[in-house]
Amino acid sequence: MPETRIPVRVAVNVMRARLTVIGFNIAIVSFQITQLPRTLGGLRVPGIDQAVHVQAGMALFMALALSVIALVAFIMSSAYDEAGVCTHWSLVAGDLLMYLALAHTVAGFFQPWNVSLDIFAAKLPDQAAQIATLHAAMAISGGAAWFLAAYAGPVVALVRSPFQRHTNIALGFAYLVLLFVLAYVNAQAVHVEAAGAGDVPGLINSVLRELVQPFRW
Repeated sequence: MPETRIPVRVAVNVMRARLTVIGFNIAIVSFQITQLPRTLGGLRVPGIDQAVHVQAGMALFMALALSVIALVAFIMSSAYDEAGVCTHWSLVAGDLLMYLALAHTVAGFFQPWNVSLDIFAAKLPDQAAQIATLHAAMAISGGAAWFLAAYAGPVVALVRSPFQRHTNIALGFAYLVLLFVLAYVNAQAVHVEAAGAGDVPGLINSVLRELVQPFRW
């Protein structure tokens, strides 16, 4: 006799907690986007007064887009009944998008600041050792946050998902595809910004580096 599958019913508070994280992420990303023109470094384009931070800008705008898509996914997961429990696999999809948005937020904050530290080191040779310590601290802490958001969080979400195994496998595969697509987009941003300095890395290597991008910060 076939086993009866128990329908998934996740408390709505689980989704609400994630909506809070998404709202917070959108707020800090929006703030950082307005602060980018004041950040050191970036690409100097003739006819444009301010430096263009292509890499950080793309990371922040991708974080904003992913956050909004995750927001929609979370809302879609809620059932139309008196309890409003989450019954759809879009809840886990929202989790994956939320984590990826957080990873892009981390990149949008830490990458330009590490560039600024490099500029400080060049301008203040007497403080090079201290600045190197600050650079290492920022790279380690930011890198840890990025790897946790980009890889550890999604793995935990999929492992703990209450939905069927084939659904979780499909979501995991979709996440990997999205990760590679965004790595390609980020690599293009690196190419654009590096072209101004005459140092253009290979595209394939750039895509692979974006999968572990804190190592290039």
